[in-house]
Amino acid sequence: MKITKIKPQKLLSPTQISIADFVINPYRGCAFGCKYCYSQYSKYAKKTKQPWGSFVDVKENVKNLLEWEIKLYKPKKVLIGASTESFQPAEKEFQTTKQILEVLKNRNIPFTILTRSPLIAEKEYTSFLNYHSENKVFFTFMFSNPQVKNILEPKTPPLLERAKAITKLLKYGVKIRIHIGPYIPGLEDLKSIFGLIPEGVKEVEIEFYNAKMGRLKDVINLVKLASGAKTARQIKEIYSSESKYLKFIKETKQTAEKINSKNYKIFFITPLFNDWYDRNIKY
Repeated sequence: MKITKIKPQKLLSPTQISIADFVINPYRGCAFGCKYCYSQYSKYAKKTKQPWGSFVDVKENVKNLLEWEIKLYKPKKVLIGASTESFQPAEKEFQTTKQILEVLKNRNIPFTILTRSPLIAEKEYTSFLNYHSENKVFFTFMFSNPQVKNILEPKTPPLLERAKAITKLLKYGVKIRIHIGPYIPGLEDLKSIFGLIPEGVKEVEIEFYNAKMGRLKDVINLVKLASGAKTARQIKEIYSSESKYLKFIKETKQTAEKINSKNYKIFFITPLFNDWYDRNIKY
């Protein structure tokens, strides 16, 4: 893993995602290196010419820079970790995310965190997670089939560790939403994953795979390894036309509602067919 310390010119970036008005990515690159990750196709990731998952840039001087930017931009809410894992292994040493949370807490600015890492549930972070009523952690929780997980995201923490972390966070009063996404056809059995969700969770989000932001051909090749040629053909067929894509989404929604025995509040994030995210999507 190549670790590089960098001095960023900015931390806060405006975002049109309804979840917040600004986004902070504490790191560039990601040690987890999920094979389907949209971020590997970003201009910066391509420019590095390094395999996705093999490099992490650690941002320095984040406290002073964030304090200055908050005075300048006056953010109402911040999204943390849109294109990187904020609690990846480098966080144990550099604590960039922790420093950002300290500033946000002192300024009483709410956040939404996107993560799949149990590190967030360590005691040193919990006091920074529930200081505001709008704070929420979207915890990615998917791939109940170990074979599928080991091919598409081999470096991520096991589901059992994530479940334990979620349970800890709930005990500390942290608001949690389970994030199942990107939900790729044929790779996850919703009934199985729903059955693994820890007690106390009230919200579940299913975000459908965006073929425009990802590379469908690459994903299909991975699916052949993870789940077989039949599933790969199924995915290719679903994304072959808008009508088939919308039919799949409708059927998935019906399935999710049918198996929702614990009465989760379920959110569905549906990208436009063969297009970038719709600005009107509500989280």
